[in-house]
Amino acid sequence: MVLERKSRDSSLINSIEPVIEGMGFSLVEFTSHRNRSNLTVHTIIYSKSGVTIDDCSNVFKTIMPRIELIEDSRDINLEVSSPGITRNIKSVDEFEIFLGKKVRILRKNDSEWIHGSIESVGDNNLNLNNGKQTTTVSFADINKAKLE
Repeated sequence: MVLERKSRDSSLINSIEPVIEGMGFSLVEFTSHRNRSNLTVHTIIYSKSGVTIDDCSNVFKTIMPRIELIEDSRDINLEVSSPGITRNIKSVDEFEIFLGKKVRILRKNDSEWIHGSIESVGDNNLNLNNGKQTTTVSFADINKAKLE
């Protein structure tokens, strides 16, 4: 697994992300794929104060008309959800979004997970604090990472 920054080259993402952020959420993941004439969009949002079903519903109601307008279609299946409590971290950006949260990381060539709270995130690494010490972990050295 190679962790990288999320791609922001989609006009759909560039139109939707500021709206979601304006509602007080971070956009964790955004995927879309077309099947014939139907477009399926999956959106994962996060807030330090948590994400409720009502939050997902409000985001859905807010971004759906914008997606329909941008895609010039009403054949859209939109899903809005929270990251879940044991989310696999898929990009470097997610470490920034989950700053302060507890994670577990399995490094390459290591058989044991390291645990800690994300203390800080840099360009090439992050710092984990387990309550006793801070460990610097290079993004290139991460095999797998999960929220805890």
